Amino acid sequence: MAYRLAVYGRIFIPLLMALACRDKAGDSANARRSLPAVFSLGPTSNTAWNVNAGPLMLMSAGNSSDSVSIVLPEATDSTIDLVQDVIPPVSGFVFDLFNRGGKVDSTRVLPQKLETDTTRDCSTWPVGRTQSAHPGWRVGFVRGNVKALPLDSIESLPSADSAMLAASLAQTAATLPVSSDPTFRRLPFRVQSAYTFRLDSVEVVVADIVRTLNEEANPRIEHLLVIGERPTGTKGRYAVGYFSRIAGAEETMQATEVLAAVRIGVSKSPAIIVSVESEEGVKLGLIERTGPGQWRPTWKSAYTTC
Repeated sequence: MAYRLAVYGRIFIPLLMALACRDKAGDSANARRSLPAVFSLGPTSNTAWNVNAGPLMLMSAGNSSDSVSIVLPEATDSTIDLVQDVIPPVSGFVFDLFNRGGKVDSTRVLPQKLETDTTRDCSTWPVGRTQSAHPGWRVGFVRGNVKALPLDSIESLPSADSAMLAASLAQTAATLPVSSDPTFRRLPFRVQSAYTFRLDSVEVVVADIVRTLNEEANPRIEHLLVIGERPTGTKGRYAVGYFSRIAGAEETMQATEVLAAVRIGVSKSPAIIVSVESEEGVKLGLIERTGPGQWRPTWKSAYTTC
């Protein structure tokens, strides 16, 4: 506990000082803005971030394999604008980088000043660069806080196994409560993406299952994000530990992407990191295993735009 508080002090106290200095140097409008409580509260604030995952998270940014968005878990939609041009004190940390396949590499991060486009109204994370390029990574955590849970994609399976998994997931989706939107009833389910991993004697699946209505004037789609478990080596339906359902016009539908899966802290609590993109912007989230066969969304980041 003392170590975690010390680590958070290294992040949030300098942030408080940086923000305070910036406000003093800013114009009168900036000077009137008060520091958001999310930072003064430190790791006990109300964003439900799992402090065992470390003080912050990295996200791969742009098309470059060395560009970094520095995700501050305590920031909210109402406070992200206050921290996006602050340089977080990340230079003393080593970060482990992950993707769906597991750990990619380790690196240090060099923070950079955000180049703001004054012609656009954007909310973004502070930025930086890794010391060298690391192709394919998606998220990063301070070393020692999380361990990789490699994911196997349905696309990498032999065709017979892939077809069997897709059929099992369609059967699982059919057992979920009926949608309140009658548009999609009796339409077939299709697996858009699916990833599996093992936890001891349990096989876990996280899948995006869709149903589509191909009306020319108004094509619609329904997405089911499903996390299920079944004993390793068995076939058939999964026991659903979590699902979310969203439906709407195909061109405006939000998209959820699985970025990685990890075990957090000394308790090795499993968690899935997702990115959700919608018309409002992009946010990150953690879906954590809270017990055998039970998963729950616990934390979501602020939205970023542009």
